[in-house]
Amino acid sequence: MTSQNKVYTKPKLSVHGNVEALTQGGSTGNFLDRDFPDGTPRGDLTFSETPMRG
Repeated sequence: MTSQNKVYTKPKLSVHGNVEALTQGGSTGNFLDRDFPDGTPRGDLTFSETPMRG
């Protein structure tokens, strides 16, 4: 059995916008972010300003 060392590649950070805006669950908006089952507590719902596609 032979052993080979792998070359380390440093990870890169890609900025895709404002972290706070990207990670916060929307609590206001005009549209639900996804389909939620009947009876889902309001605090568990997430909203956005644009309609869900799909």
